[in-house]
Amino acid sequence: MLGKLIKYDFKAMFRSLYPIYVALIALTVVFSLMVKFHFDQGLLFSIFAFLFMAALNGSIIATVFFVVTRFSRGLLKNEGYLSFALPVSTATHIAAKVINAVIWAFIEGLMLCLCLLIMGAVMGSIREVALFFRELFQAFGLIQKEVLITILQVIVFVMLEMVASICLIYAAMAVGHLFSKNQKMIAVAFLIVVCVARSFLWVSLVDLTETITPAAHVFVDDLALILPPIVCASLYAALTWFILDRRLNLE
Repeated sequence: MLGKLIKYDFKAMFRSLYPIYVALIALTVVFSLMVKFHFDQGLLFSIFAFLFMAALNGSIIATVFFVVTRFSRGLLKNEGYLSFALPVSTATHIAAKVINAVIWAFIEGLMLCLCLLIMGAVMGSIREVALFFRELFQAFGLIQKEVLITILQVIVFVMLEMVASICLIYAAMAVGHLFSKNQKMIAVAFLIVVCVARSFLWVSLVDLTETITPAAHVFVDDLALILPPIVCASLYAALTWFILDRRLNLE
């Protein structure tokens, strides 16, 4: 059932986001061609440059907006009656929303990379782009094992932080829904308080690691990098589950 929920949310977001992505790719091509053929002056170029930047930033904003909207409409608004009528646990509903949000975050990242590739191919040449990737892969082959491990750790950390951030947004929306008035303001206030509190905890954790012996310092550093987002994501998800499962009021 989890797969069906993810598929349903994915299709709903795809219908909303694919026109934005198509427009972004089209504007990337037009903008790159104008630069390549030196039509980079005048009012027309300024208009297309503005539209390109608006589409670039708008795609990011739209992805975040629809991720938030799908959670709100699907679980906190009228659509929640249908969602919670399904033979699915609350935890499964939350997991589906989080997984779907992560998928669309990756798609947004891929779209931005695709725009860069299009600009490189149009302004330069496909051969130059292919040569760049060949040299990049060769460079990766020369990187030391320790550096590759560090890169992998950073990737894992970014993914965990992404999940934690999504869970925090969902938890804030759930907390805001507990109140009959000023729900958005309360959700934003909750976000700010949690972010500030986590920053203080992070500083305290860094100070604590300074007292660790050098022999254990590497292990503690790795643990301090990965453990906080896992713990935070778990706490945010647990809070969201508690509110949706025990305190949800769709009236």
